[in-house]
Amino acid sequence: MERILPLLTAFLPVLYALSAAAYARIYAREETTGTRLGPMFLRLAAVVHLAYLAARGVLEGHLPLATVYDFLSATGLSMAAVYIYVEHKERTPNTGLFVVPIIFLTQMVSTAYGLLPSGHKVPIKPIWFELHTLTAVISYSAFCVSAVYGILYLALYREIKSNRFSLFFRRMPPLETLAQMTIRAAGGGLAALTLAIALGLGWLQRTGQNAAGDPKIWLTVGVWFIFAFAVLAYHRMGWRGPRAIYVCLVGFSTLLVSRVVLDLFLHTFHQFR
Repeated sequence: MERILPLLTAFLPVLYALSAAAYARIYAREETTGTRLGPMFLRLAAVVHLAYLAARGVLEGHLPLATVYDFLSATGLSMAAVYIYVEHKERTPNTGLFVVPIIFLTQMVSTAYGLLPSGHKVPIKPIWFELHTLTAVISYSAFCVSAVYGILYLALYREIKSNRFSLFFRRMPPLETLAQMTIRAAGGGLAALTLAIALGLGWLQRTGQNAAGDPKIWLTVGVWFIFAFAVLAYHRMGWRGPRAIYVCLVGFSTLLVSRVVLDLFLHTFHQFR
């Protein structure tokens, strides 16, 4: 099994590249055969990816989330799962060209650098911490997919407002469908982030660690409120048009900026090394 794992991780970018190429064909030609090949390759890549991470978890005795490159690989799989779910619900594969290449690049970086010897053994974390990290990865991935859909929504919205009807207009689903895809992905990320926060608090309670001053916790709660407001505004307050989309993009931008600021300037025990 240990000999097969490097082959699997090297094979994953190939599968995601084939998926991206098939989705590009869907976008360029809108052929019936392409609409089947794209989802088929992506589902195959996700299944192989899941088997690879599961095999590593069994061999290593813990979830494969110990390094930055493990985190990237898990993020790629989570993005693939979120996209497959939303695509299945909305039945529109034309947006795959804008999501699947991101998954490919994420796994490519993980494969290229994650196979290098680390030089030290990563300490095994308690299962509470591992589950907390896993749900956080899923939430970040869902927010990323939501942001892609949000950008596509705004691009299509501006094209319609300016009365320009290009290939992009012809290939994209209706505005309301893109809005639903944005909010659906954001809602999934919000649910996963809620679970991540609950698991994190449970882990802190068990360890007796005082993290009230950790900026990562407060920034995460802030991101949770932004996305919660976006989902609530769309479903309960009648926010249609770009308003709820802008809120989702603000939430994702806050998440990205907070990660950069935390890693570079502030002290937090949420670190990958």
